[in-house]
Amino acid sequence: MAVPKYKQIIDDLKALINAGYFKPGEKIYSEGELKEKYNVSNTTVVRALHELVREGVLTRYQGKGTYVSKSIMNKEVIFNEFSNIPREKKFNNLRDISNELTKVISIQEIEDARIAKKLKLKPKNRIVHFKRLRLIDDIPWAIQNNYIAKSNLMNVDFSNKEFFASLSHAIKELYGINILDEAMKERIKIEFPVKDEEIIELLQIDASKPVYKIERITFVPEDKPYEYIESFICHDRYFIEIEKKKQ
Repeated sequence: MAVPKYKQIIDDLKALINAGYFKPGEKIYSEGELKEKYNVSNTTVVRALHELVREGVLTRYQGKGTYVSKSIMNKEVIFNEFSNIPREKKFNNLRDISNELTKVISIQEIEDARIAKKLKLKPKNRIVHFKRLRLIDDIPWAIQNNYIAKSNLMNVDFSNKEFFASLSHAIKELYGINILDEAMKERIKIEFPVKDEEIIELLQIDASKPVYKIERITFVPEDKPYEYIESFICHDRYFIEIEKKKQ
């Protein structure tokens, strides 16, 4: 099966960058040069460049051109999110962690223009909202709100809520999609003050404390949003670790 032209452009540009032909911060071929080089339409070139920008490989500046991103390349970095407190530490000075549990609070069909925009849907499109609470030794540490277009979950029985305690497992069993391996984009920020009283109540936190808010979009296929997630995590029960290998 022939490789699509836009994918060939992506692979070739990545190979040139990895080989050092184009270095971080350097300008690459123009759209016109890529059109001529691969004998393709402007649409094909733009699609390839857009995908590389989305991956963080390239950066585009209006009126200036396209450049290799100065940020660290994904393949050189190990990024870990830790949703557990290390076992050698105490959790709120109570006891060692032994059990982690996810409770499904609710599964509802909704219409929400803000969420629809995240999923690139029309405002009135039906969306399935999974609200789940994650606990360690019965102590809540995170709330996860997962949103998937109803059109991607047709003829699914939601009556057995516990089946969706692990949503990734449920999606894999229903459709054969390993959503954890798909392309995704994530943003982590601090929310303070916490705006939603339900978050304070479910997490059993003091209103004067901040939470991490993590937004993630998973793409299936790579250019189409499949799932949008908003997670709220107790500030003292989450950390990230970034490891960069020597070049």
